[in-house]
Amino acid sequence: MSSLEFLSPSRCLPETLASPLARALAGAGFDVVQDLSADGKVEIRGNLDLVEPGEGEELVRLTPRRGLLLVEGDPPEVVERLRAQGLRAYDVSGALAGLAIEGEQLLRRLTDLDLNALPAAGGFARIGAILVRDEGERFRVYFPQELGHYVVQVVLDTAEGLVSRGQTQGAVQPGRGEPPHPGTNGDSVGALDQSGQGQGPDPVENA
Repeated sequence: MSSLEFLSPSRCLPETLASPLARALAGAGFDVVQDLSADGKVEIRGNLDLVEPGEGEELVRLTPRRGLLLVEGDPPEVVERLRAQGLRAYDVSGALAGLAIEGEQLLRRLTDLDLNALPAAGGFARIGAILVRDEGERFRVYFPQELGHYVVQVVLDTAEGLVSRGQTQGAVQPGRGEPPHPGTNGDSVGALDQSGQGQGPDPVENA
């Protein structure tokens, strides 16, 4: 199977690249979110026990046979390495946007997943996403890039709601003016359950 290098952001000229979240995050005024869309991401299907993450790589196990490899290097090269091991691998760096979010209370308003059982694939802001928990109250969320503007709007709106109710622990700082409100209905994308099997499109299946 050949690689479609023109779909890989790492093979594009830097001046041609832009984050799908840039417009929604511009002037947000909140310090609880960070754009991770530029992260290298490789979807893997097959026996994950065969995967040996290299330097700068992190394997996110979603099921015994499905995972997301986050890479600092060149995703197409990682894809070829994994395929040589008999695994199905796809560069989804351009297909998935990413956000780092601070605050467990905020996450609990956005997903019904058990935050102590992450990583997992499941519902987030009424769409399908992949959630990872870091140390403390820092979380990472990866989701279809075409829904990026909607997701950012929902996250910022929820964060401001917590501020107005005094339910944050100082992590959220109110910005200027009102945050944008969702302009689309997240029900159009089927949410994945914790096993990665969903009611609708897989966020990385068709990448």
